[in-house]
Amino acid sequence: MQPDYRAVDAAQPHAFYPVFNESPKTLSTAQISHFNEYGFIEKLRLFDKNEADQHRHRFDTLLAEFQRQERDSYAINGYQTRIDFIWDIATNPLLLDHVEDLIGPNIVLWGSHYFCKMPSDQREVPFHQDATYWPFRPFKTVTVWLAVDDVHRHMGPMCFLPGSHLHGKLAWHQRTDNTVLDLEVEDPTRFGTPHALLLNAGEFSLHTDLLVHGSRRNRSNARRCGLTLRYVPPDVRLIDERYANWTRRAMICRGEDPSRYWREQVRPSSPAID
Repeated sequence: MQPDYRAVDAAQPHAFYPVFNESPKTLSTAQISHFNEYGFIEKLRLFDKNEADQHRHRFDTLLAEFQRQERDSYAINGYQTRIDFIWDIATNPLLLDHVEDLIGPNIVLWGSHYFCKMPSDQREVPFHQDATYWPFRPFKTVTVWLAVDDVHRHMGPMCFLPGSHLHGKLAWHQRTDNTVLDLEVEDPTRFGTPHALLLNAGEFSLHTDLLVHGSRRNRSNARRCGLTLRYVPPDVRLIDERYANWTRRAMICRGEDPSRYWREQVRPSSPAID
């Protein structure tokens, strides 16, 4: 069920929760301070070149199957419990070590999505806050953006508006033009110059769900794809149980959920597309 965005706005609270971690395992204290102040951390490494090439090959095969079914390049959404290699990335210990330093030892993944801009894709992703779209409280989702392809400036890279997460939930309007997502925050220029996320394949970033971000059209003849993974601590809840489908494919990646609100899942044995 798609959320009523006005109802999501009405649900409280609307605040960013800063990270307090005096003894991080993987991130530096400077990186955590940067996350608190600017809303993101970038240029982290998960895969070496061979591993990044393997991931790209698996994605290429998956995308080809979606294209055979005449499905959009952005349609590979929520397959973490149905496709084995997405599960394996989501539960990668090194990746979880980074996430743990921001949200704690009990880690739940509730969503994944390949954002795949094809060559010369004219669609934009308007500047938005992820939290506008999501029926969860409190605002503690940390997103991993893992580069499948090398990302250069002319490809329409994701751009962050540093520090915009400190202003809480922002007013927005709906766009009806050529976009991938249709909600845009009011007057994003007030937050200063966008910071382009330029990564090599196998690198990743981390950002908070209140950070304003977006991307322009792909002006190149090359593809620009990244895998997003959405992690929360287990105290996060739906604002309304009508949106229970949002947790249907959630998975406990590390630790436990003492409340048993979030499900245990079983690793898929092979890719499954429906």
